[in-house]
Amino acid sequence: MEQIGALTPAGLEPILKRFFVPLLRRKHVLRMDIFTGEGAHALFRIGTTLCCLSHAHLGESVRENCENAAVFWEGVKRFAHSKHFHFDLFLEHQAYGVQKRYMITRPIFPRPDFVARMMSDNETWAEANQDNLPIHADTKTLGLVEGPIPIELAKDSSGRLSLAKWLPPVLQSTKLDLIYSSNHHGRSVEMFYRCCASAKHTITMMEVLDTGEDTVIGMYATHRWRNYPEGYGDGGCFLFRLRPNPECFRYKTKEMHIHSFDDAEDVTISLNDAGQLMISGDNFISMGVGEDGSSGLRLNDDLTRGSTSNSIGFESKELVGKGIQVFEVGLVEVYRFVREVDNKPVDGDIDPWRGKFD
Repeated sequence: MEQIGALTPAGLEPILKRFFVPLLRRKHVLRMDIFTGEGAHALFRIGTTLCCLSHAHLGESVRENCENAAVFWEGVKRFAHSKHFHFDLFLEHQAYGVQKRYMITRPIFPRPDFVARMMSDNETWAEANQDNLPIHADTKTLGLVEGPIPIELAKDSSGRLSLAKWLPPVLQSTKLDLIYSSNHHGRSVEMFYRCCASAKHTITMMEVLDTGEDTVIGMYATHRWRNYPEGYGDGGCFLFRLRPNPECFRYKTKEMHIHSFDDAEDVTISLNDAGQLMISGDNFISMGVGEDGSSGLRLNDDLTRGSTSNSIGFESKELVGKGIQVFEVGLVEVYRFVREVDNKPVDGDIDPWRGKFD
């Protein structure tokens, strides 16, 4: 590990991005520059302690309904964003704290030699059971639920394959179920909200007119669309162009590269931007905040006209095409996700974390 540079700051950065960025608040990620000084020891210590502390808050309802890894990590994220989690106290008393018992003081977190011995003891079991570990198969095309309303924008299987690659793993083995079509339900933001009322995770696709070629763009939402101009959503949202030239524009935390807490206070972007990616009101829906104060992607009240600009975090400068910022919109469709196994909506599952950290 040391010889190939895996324990250097550059080598450890992917762990910071993939583990801590999705789970912690942005301001806490900015303070994680500690990893550059202590390397793997700090990442392992803080990550393990965070998981243990989250697990300590589990109740019976959570244990009964937490059926897969995705649900567990969602709970860890909710805990880390809740009023119950205090980053400074977490570092001082849990990750780097000590406990006294019978006049003996010892660290709360196990010493490195104890952790190394525990890992070594489990190597035999891991080697014997490696054939039982799940193998990640190649991503397959999202399926379709055929209903009374004709499906248009998601008919192309290559486009659905692109979507499957962009979606979180928990949604990659699902089918798309059409819940809103401007051709069938009419064009209004009010009807859009009504049709999306029971779906938390959705894919919105729209046809862009007068570009000279077949153009379809859209957005993936992690929260239910509703009238809430103050902003909602999280960093899991993304914008995309389905055709031509499929491309996904994910939210990226640029400020993560700031290495001092004092510098973090000087950034101009609000620390809560990742929680304000979806903004919608009486006469518009939008995703992303544009550099000029506009939106990454925005639709007007009757869903006939759209606009786009380079969005902070998404870097969606050419979402529609080079130089195109305002455009006419044709067909608009919204899809929810349905499991292949039992044909039930993903968002119909019991949420074991509901109200736990509110």
